[in-house]
Amino acid sequence: MVANGQTVAAADEQTVRTFSLVLQICGLTDRFRVAKKRDTELQTSDGLTLTGPNTICRYLVSCDPSKKDVLLGKTASEAALVADWLSFRNETDCSGEQQLAKVNEHLTSRVYLCGHHLTLADLVVYGALHRPVANFPTAQANRFCNIVRYVDFLQHTVDREHIFPPIAVTKIPFKAPGPITQPVKEDRSKAAAPPSSGSQGPASATSKAPGASKEASSAAPPPAADQATKPAPAAAKAATKKGSDKGPAKAAASDAEAAVDVLDLRVGKILSIDRHPNAESLYVEQIDLGEDQPRQVVSGLVKFVPIEQMQDRRVVVVANLKPAKMRDVVSSGMVLCASNAAHDAVTPLLPPEGAAIGERVAFEGHNANDGRPEQLNPKKKIFEKIALHLKTGADGIARYKDVPFQTTGGPVTATIAEGTIS
Repeated sequence: MVANGQTVAAADEQTVRTFSLVLQICGLTDRFRVAKKRDTELQTSDGLTLTGPNTICRYLVSCDPSKKDVLLGKTASEAALVADWLSFRNETDCSGEQQLAKVNEHLTSRVYLCGHHLTLADLVVYGALHRPVANFPTAQANRFCNIVRYVDFLQHTVDREHIFPPIAVTKIPFKAPGPITQPVKEDRSKAAAPPSSGSQGPASATSKAPGASKEASSAAPPPAADQATKPAPAAAKAATKKGSDKGPAKAAASDAEAAVDVLDLRVGKILSIDRHPNAESLYVEQIDLGEDQPRQVVSGLVKFVPIEQMQDRRVVVVANLKPAKMRDVVSSGMVLCASNAAHDAVTPLLPPEGAAIGERVAFEGHNANDGRPEQLNPKKKIFEKIALHLKTGADGIARYKDVPFQTTGGPVTATIAEGTIS
């Protein structure tokens, strides 16, 4: 911060840090400096004296027009929600059981307090929650697990400069359920052979029942004359059985081919990014995947994520797709993203800070390909089949069916809860 900038006075250390975080997010550290004084106030350049943390924070955000509409709410409903949470913070220190319970319940199905993106409400409430969470005993941390997850997420994605001291969060061990086994449906083509012309009544009804056992169908064999003159049904039955035996085997092979462990998902970091020379909606990224050379990947994220937020970002990349040209630029992978139902919000998945660059994302119970899986055949649409089962939960954790995307540093998450992944 420059010495001759406007001074923002804060009466306590928590407010000093909150103001500093707001200034950093808005890129205003060269225009303002924060100092701890008796009163919380700001003398504006036109002579006005502003008091109160919320009023000052709103003013600071308004000094950056590019951030104002986002941090104060993109819509009228978001703006109202931001105002509600700022009022909540103004009325409480967020340390009481009742206040913590309210925040924890609100965050049950949310990553951010308001909408699908960071707002001023998050910065202010994060500052208020930091001290209580840092002092949580184990029982309280488990009871308010949504708050702990929220604070841990923001300290790694927003407060990267550690304006607030880092909190060591002990994650609750998660045992993922095993793969779901679907019951095998009985093949109706294996039903008993059609009755002979002389068979009527109960025996006929039994032979026509779907799924009737082989023993039941052979309990009343047809007359010898019929067997001699009508061999075709037996031959047809044998042919049907032979064909039906291939069905389950073919289905099993198809299921194995489209299981998640055929994907080579790697933790990466975007080293550099540029706009695509031939397409306004595309980025061209150079991504470190722990290989000898960075991977060039093309992503259609221009209208969803600003380029400055993509630079140095940690991402999850599908690394075994066949290289393909996208508007004359070769892409050798795909950045996995979460999107909401309306597809008007899209954001890359976020690997935890503890995950090593180049580490392969794992799925408990799905480890048939522990090495480096083969390149996917684009004609078989394998990724498209798997993507039908890729979702984010209410907690923001990325999952294949019910199994989390897991790394040595913890699960992969997204800022969009209950979204699809592709």
